[in-house]
Amino acid sequence: MRSANPRTGNQAAAARLQSAPSETHAMAIRKRSSSPSTLRRPVCFLDIDDVLCLNAPYGGYDAAAALAAERPTKRSAAVATSANIWDSLFEAAACGHLRRINDEFCPLYVLTTSWWQALGEKRLREALARGGLQWVVDSLHPDAATPKIRGRTNRRAEIQAWLAAHPEFANRFVVIDDELSGTGLDLELQSEHGPFIVLCKESRGLREAEYLRLRAACLLRMEAGVA
Repeated sequence: MRSANPRTGNQAAAARLQSAPSETHAMAIRKRSSSPSTLRRPVCFLDIDDVLCLNAPYGGYDAAAALAAERPTKRSAAVATSANIWDSLFEAAACGHLRRINDEFCPLYVLTTSWWQALGEKRLREALARGGLQWVVDSLHPDAATPKIRGRTNRRAEIQAWLAAHPEFANRFVVIDDELSGTGLDLELQSEHGPFIVLCKESRGLREAEYLRLRAACLLRMEAGVA
C-alpha cells in the first residue's frame, strides 16, 4: 500500500510462475478446499493501487485511518468518517471496467495488494464494500490473498506460491496489476503466461485498453476450455 511518496522500482525474480516454489513459500498459504462451483471459475489476481485506487485524493492509508477512527478506544471516542472518503476511494471508471469483466466471466478474486497487510482481512473487506466493491468481496476465493513472503517484495513469487497451493488454477488465472508494484510480472510478459497478465500504468489505473486486454485473456481461458 502506498502513500504520496514515490515508490521504489521493480525487483527482478529468478523463478518462473509455473516453476515450483520453495517449501517455505508453499507453507505460507492457508490451504482451503474449493467447491465444485469454485473450480469452474477462473481466478483473477487483483491489485488495488494504480488499478482501482489512484490515491487521488484518498488511498489505503486513508481507509485504514478512517476505519480505525470509527472504533472507540480507551483514550478516544469513535469519530464518524466523511462519506467523501468512501465515495472517492476507488476510481469509478476503473471499477466500471472490472465490473464488466466480473459480469461476463464471473472470476474468483485473489487479492495481491499490500492493503491486506495494512488493514487486515476484516477491515479490507469492509473498505472494499464501503467503497462500492461489495461484488468483489462476494467473489473472493476462500484463500483470498496471496502470501506475503518475508524478506522479498515480489508479486510474481507471491502469485507463484498461491498457485502452488492451488494447482487446479495453474492454467485458469489472469492477473491485473500495475507496472510498478507488479514486481517480477514484467519478466513474464514474453513467456507463455504473458497473454494473461495485464499491467496498468502508474497513476492511470484500469482503463479501456487494459480492460480489452484483460477481456481477451479471459476469453483465451474460455476458448481453451479451462475457464
